[in-house]
Amino acid sequence: MTPARERLLVVLGALAAGALAVLASTQPFATAVVAGISKPVVVAGSAASPALAPLGIVALALGVALTIAGRVARVVLGALLVLLGAGMVAAALPSVLDDAAGTGAAITAVTGLLDAGDLVTARSGTAWPEAGTAAGVLAALLGLVVLVRGRRWSTGGRRFRADAAAAARSTDPIAEWDALSRGADPTDGPDGPDR
Repeated sequence: MTPARERLLVVLGALAAGALAVLASTQPFATAVVAGISKPVVVAGSAASPALAPLGIVALALGVALTIAGRVARVVLGALLVLLGAGMVAAALPSVLDDAAGTGAAITAVTGLLDAGDLVTARSGTAWPEAGTAAGVLAALLGLVVLVRGRRWSTGGRRFRADAAAAARSTDPIAEWDALSRGADPTDGPDGPDR
């Protein structure tokens, strides 16, 4: 696989991991049936795992940044992607391991009681916590790929650096007008007239 294709796959993977984390945070993580309440209490991912969406958004931004990052920046972005992935896993995994994780605030909001755990007659989880966890694992693995293989990738944005260097060499327009007022030709550089 060529380095350019490898970088493209890592960027697309980071974007997919970030998008999956954001999507998972908007979906229901668990449903609880509470005695005395006619409708089941649905716990959204944003309530059960409030850090998942912000971490996913940062992963999306890192995926975009990888397209133009230089060698040193890639190392930093790879390390950040590993940490973001670990954060996503830490945010979503408690809901995978226990359906009751994160449901306490929603049940308290419905019942008005701080300790309403004994009123819950049934709980069921969804697959969205697993999706959030998978997004975190994918982001962490892609961050490791960036750390290990990112040195082989070409540096993006050379064209823009060349344009910036040319702009830095150009003179100030006001100084050019002043040179014309003095009778000098502002297009004469140190090596003679420009062609």
